Amino acid sequence: MLLERIRLRAFGCFQEQDFDLHDGINLIFGPNFSGKSTLVNAIFFTLTGKPIVPRVDTSAIKSAKAYSGTAGLQFLVDGERYQLYRGTGKRIQLRSEKNGAWQVLFDEKRIKVTESLLQERFGIMHEQLALTTFLREGEIFEFLARQSATRRDILHTLLGIDRLIEVRQRFIDTRRIAKREQGRIHAHQNSLRFNAQNVNEAEIARIEAKLKDLETAYGAQTGDTALIAEWGQNKNRLQEHLDTLTRQQAEALSGFNDIAHLREMIATIETAIQEASGLEGKREKLIQQIGRLESEIEALTKVCNTLQTLIESGEQHCPTCSQTVERDVVQKIIDEKQEEKSQRCTELDTHKQSLETETTNLKDRQKLEQRLQTLQTLATQYQQRAQDIDKTQTELDALVSRLSEKGIQQNEQVPSDTLAILDKPKLKAQIDSERERLGKLKQEEAVRLDRRNALQRVNREASKVKTTLLSIELACAGIDRTIEALQRQILKPAEEELHHWLDKMQLFSTSRGSGGQTRVDLQREHLLPSLNIDGTDRSLMLLSGSEKMFLYLCFKVALAKVLGNPGFFVFDDPTLHLDDERKALMVDFIHEVAEEHQVVVTSYDEDVRAGLKGAHLIEMSREA
Repeated sequence: MLLERIRLRAFGCFQEQDFDLHDGINLIFGPNFSGKSTLVNAIFFTLTGKPIVPRVDTSAIKSAKAYSGTAGLQFLVDGERYQLYRGTGKRIQLRSEKNGAWQVLFDEKRIKVTESLLQERFGIMHEQLALTTFLREGEIFEFLARQSATRRDILHTLLGIDRLIEVRQRFIDTRRIAKREQGRIHAHQNSLRFNAQNVNEAEIARIEAKLKDLETAYGAQTGDTALIAEWGQNKNRLQEHLDTLTRQQAEALSGFNDIAHLREMIATIETAIQEASGLEGKREKLIQQIGRLESEIEALTKVCNTLQTLIESGEQHCPTCSQTVERDVVQKIIDEKQEEKSQRCTELDTHKQSLETETTNLKDRQKLEQRLQTLQTLATQYQQRAQDIDKTQTELDALVSRLSEKGIQQNEQVPSDTLAILDKPKLKAQIDSERERLGKLKQEEAVRLDRRNALQRVNREASKVKTTLLSIELACAGIDRTIEALQRQILKPAEEELHHWLDKMQLFSTSRGSGGQTRVDLQREHLLPSLNIDGTDRSLMLLSGSEKMFLYLCFKVALAKVLGNPGFFVFDDPTLHLDDERKALMVDFIHEVAEEHQVVVTSYDEDVRAGLKGAHLIEMSREA
C-alpha cells in the first residue's frame, strides 16, 4: 500500500485541506500545535476507525464547531488506486479508480461489515497497525506498562490464533461442566454402594426349605384342613373382588354394546372434531367482514343524507365546493348510493346468518370435545378394570387348582369347622413367622438388585464422562501445541529480524565491537522483549530513554516484516528527547527503513530536517 494523499474535511485543526505524499521519506515539519500529529491521527483513523490515542472518543478529533469530521486517504495497492473516506459519525466509503473515473465500492455505517471488508481486501487490522506500523508519542511507555494478559491478547490477535483461543475456551468450559457432572456421578456412586455378595440367597433357600417341611407337617397332622380352609377363604375373597371389578367394568360400558362399540364412537367423534377444525378462524373472518360492511353502510347512509339535505335545502351552490347544484345529477348519485347500500345490507344479512351458523357449529364442536374426553376416560377405566380382572382371575385360578388337588371342586363349599379341629396353633404361628421373614428377605433382595442395576447405570455414565474428559483434555492439549507452534513459527523469525536490526544499528555497547552479544526473547513475556547482554538478563526499565526508543522501533520493524507490513511506516516525532548522536542514529534508521518502505515522519527539529534532506517536505505552520 503506497499512500498518495491525505484529505481532511473539518478534521482536527483543518477545515478543508489536502496533503500529497510521495514514495520514500515524507517529512511533516513544523512547530508544535501546527497539526503534525493531526495528520498522523488522520491516517490511522481512516484505516482503523479509531483515534491513534487509546480511550479517546472519535467525536474529539473533529473540528470543534463542526457536526462531524471526515478524514480520507488516497493510496495505491497492486496497481489499483483507491480512496478511503471515514467520518467521525461512523460512515465509511471506499472508491476505486476505473478508466480515470472514481466509482463507489461501498458506502456503509455498519462498522463490523466495513472492517471485515477492509481486512479482507487490504489486510487492515487495528492491533497490527498500532503495534507494527505507527509510532506515537509516549506509546513505548504505555506498552511497557501493559499487563501481561493484555499483551498476550494482542499477540493472539496478531498471530491470528484468537479463534483457536475461543475454541480452547469453549473446551475448557465444557471440561468444567464435565468435571462438575463427574463429581455429581461420583457422589451418586458413593450413595449406591452395597455389599455385592448375596448373603440373603442362602438364607432365603434355607427358609423356603424349612417352610416346605413345616407346611408338610402341618398338613399331615391336620389332614390339610387348615390349608384348605385358608385357601377357601382366599378363594371367596378373590371371587367377591372379581365380581366387583366385573360390575365396574360393565358400568364403564353403560350405553355401549362392547369396548369395540365405545372405541368406534371415540373414533367417530375425533373425525368430526378434526373436520370441524378452523371454525374459530372462519368465525373471526366473518366478524371482520360484518364490521367492514357495517362501516361501509354507515358511510353510505351519511353520504345519502348529506346529498338529500343539499337537495332539500334549495341552495343553488354547494357550500363545500361552491359549484352549481344540479339536482338531477345529485339525485342520481343518491339512487346509486342507495342501491349500493341495499347490496351491502343484503351481504351483511348473509354474513350474519353465516356467523350464527358458525357459532352454532363451534358450540357443537365444543360439546363433542367434552363428550370425547368423557368417552376416553371410560375407555381408560375399562382397560384398567380389564387388567385388574385378568390379574384377579389368575390368582383365583391358582387357588381353584390347589383346591382341586385336595379333592375340593370349584363350586364346592369348604367346611366352616375345618379349623376347629386344629390342635397345633404353635405350628401355624411358626409357619406365619417364617413366611413373614421370607417376605422381608425377598424385599431386601429386590432392593439390593435395584441398587445394583442403578449402580451399573451410574458406572456407565461415569465411564462416558471420563471418556469425554479425556477427549477434551486431548483437544485442549492439541490446541495448546498448535498455538505454541504458531508462536514459534512467527516469533522466531521476528527475533532473528530484531537481532538483525540491533546489529545494524549497533544499539548497545556490546554490539559495537567489544566482543559481547545481545540477545532478545519475544516469547517469554508475550511480545515484551527479554534483553540478554553477555549472558546476563537486563531489565528493559533500566535502559535509557533512547535505548528503549531504538529497541522499540527495531521491534516494530521486525514484527512488521514477519506479520506483513502494509508498505509504509508512520513515526510521530521519533527524535523527541534524543541527543545529537542519537538523532543522527535515528536519521540513519529512517533511511534504512525507507530503502524498502514508504516512511512518514513528523518533527520540529532542524537537525532532523537537515539529516532527511531530499525527503518530500510537508511544511506546517500555526497560522495555517
